[in-house]
Amino acid sequence: MAGRSGQARAVVAALTGAALLGLSPIAMRLSELGPHASNLWRFLIALPILGVWAAASSARPTTRQTGWLLLAGLLFGIEVSLWGAALGLTTVTNATLLANFTPVFAAVFGWFAFRERLRAPVLAGVAAALAGAVLLALARAQSDVGPDPNAGWIGDALGLSAAIGYAGYFLILRMLGKNVSVGAVMFWATLSAAFVCLALALIFREQLMPQTLRGWLVLASLGLIVQIAGQGLIAYGVGRLPIVASTVLLWMQPLVAAGLAWWIFGEALGALALAGAALILAGIFAVQRYRQ
Repeated sequence: MAGRSGQARAVVAALTGAALLGLSPIAMRLSELGPHASNLWRFLIALPILGVWAAASSARPTTRQTGWLLLAGLLFGIEVSLWGAALGLTTVTNATLLANFTPVFAAVFGWFAFRERLRAPVLAGVAAALAGAVLLALARAQSDVGPDPNAGWIGDALGLSAAIGYAGYFLILRMLGKNVSVGAVMFWATLSAAFVCLALALIFREQLMPQTLRGWLVLASLGLIVQIAGQGLIAYGVGRLPIVASTVLLWMQPLVAAGLAWWIFGEALGALALAGAALILAGIFAVQRYRQ
């Protein structure tokens, strides 16, 4: 009974966290700052609360585990930076769905680096997801929606590249999730990601301070709602669920993001885009389901 109760809590946590994460691209679009500076504040606002959370936790990481968590944060910082840049060029749906290509990259990496055998259903899933990505890009080009239709394909490529960093981040979360407290996981990974975003914000000479109360409120929502609540719930749920279950539950993020982008920014999804999204989700599920 306790095991089932624990799994139920993990399911609710992952589902709720993914839904809250779906708010992040909307906040990023509404931010007064560039993508790297916006992500920097997302992490800086969250860090004091995460520090208290980590200090109050009993399952503290060892030095070796802390190193892994800093690496996870480095990968996460790269992921959100690529994804944030993609949001300025392509639609919210394209950037978010393509950034969730994580399982496909993990399967290809396993085959290339470790000679893992890719079964026929996994190959079919990879093919379906890639076909869906092509359809999604074509649909975006035909509909001429997004912040910069002329550079939309660059945004699609950046979103797809972000999935590589996300794959490494989740692999480390799953490796450490049951041995280290969620507070410690979130604190060290967020600290490392903040340095990545600070470096990129300085390199690209982005404005570092918002000018209005609305700008600060947008950044506060990124730090408190997305980073602490959303990522914290996901870190808890993903570390305690089978990989297939967590994959399906995390679909809530692109679904919420697509719905809000349609409502707020008028980024409507036509039949071709819906078909592409369905192929991507089906392909990701097949990869996760048959790669066990």
